Amino acid sequence: MRMTHYRIEAALSEPFAGTRGVTDAVRQSVVRLRWDGLEGYGTALGAAPAELDRCMRLLVGADPYRFVQTLDRLEAAGVRPAVTAAVDMALHDLLGKRAGLPLHRMLGLQGLPLPPTALSIGVCSDDELARRGEKLADWPILKLKLTPEDDGSRAGVLRDVYDGRIWVDGNGSWTPERAVEVAHELHRHDVELLEQPVAPDPDPAGLRHVHEHAPLLVVADEDCQGPADVLRLRDCAAAVNIKLTKCGGLRRAMEMIALAQHAGLKVMLGCKTESTLGVSAMAQLAQLADFLDLDGHLDLLADPFTGIGVDRGTITVPDGPGLGATPTDTREGLLI
Repeated sequence: MRMTHYRIEAALSEPFAGTRGVTDAVRQSVVRLRWDGLEGYGTALGAAPAELDRCMRLLVGADPYRFVQTLDRLEAAGVRPAVTAAVDMALHDLLGKRAGLPLHRMLGLQGLPLPPTALSIGVCSDDELARRGEKLADWPILKLKLTPEDDGSRAGVLRDVYDGRIWVDGNGSWTPERAVEVAHELHRHDVELLEQPVAPDPDPAGLRHVHEHAPLLVVADEDCQGPADVLRLRDCAAAVNIKLTKCGGLRRAMEMIALAQHAGLKVMLGCKTESTLGVSAMAQLAQLADFLDLDGHLDLLADPFTGIGVDRGTITVPDGPGLGATPTDTREGLLI
């Protein structure tokens, strides 16, 4: 098995403003594993070339049929979850292609119901929020990003023009006490859930406080990085948001889903602002989710991959073998 990697960049149709700044383009690395005439792809966000070169050395002699041992080797060597996730995706892609089946069918998920995905609205003025709410009226779920300055009333601006389900992402904006106040205001506007209202903390007492006193569902995102966090959060939130780049890939994501279900937590499957490759990988597990937030690729002007389909909130899991994601340009000259 041989690994190579290259950088891709794709601009967004318009900048996306969040609590951590403005994103105007996707910049990520692609891992490509070649084995027995097949190619498997995975994606790493924020990975330095040196990290990926180190992975190449650690993968010498690796066998896709022993991918658990391979991924254990990367984790034991201290490879970051975002980088391990790329190798994990590529290994699952290879195995699906060897079997000639999409991963979701190999996992026995074919035919299970698929929840709709939310579409995020970034930080913007009230006028812009109302305009977007009107434009997106036929989407089933809109997710609103709020900042520390927000008191929850801006959800009312959206509710005035939008009749669907509303989620709010706080990205750790408030103290526990303030988050509860905001949650009550959100509840007035029929907001369904509040994601990560307080800053992540090894001691989740603040998140628990909001969970116990808020009149809506509280979802842990940044507080839930990997499997060890799921049981720690069982009494501190109603749901956990699982992302491949946080937890280390599909193997760990499936472990987290099983732990969450055992603990009575609902499951949200999310993504970053990224190409279709990573979103298609997570979509292979979509039938296991209670909530989906798989819109991170929708605003790319020239997506380097094809795969998952999204039509006004309804997703189509790609039916090609493996992850079902195909590069739009396979030239070696794609390297940046």
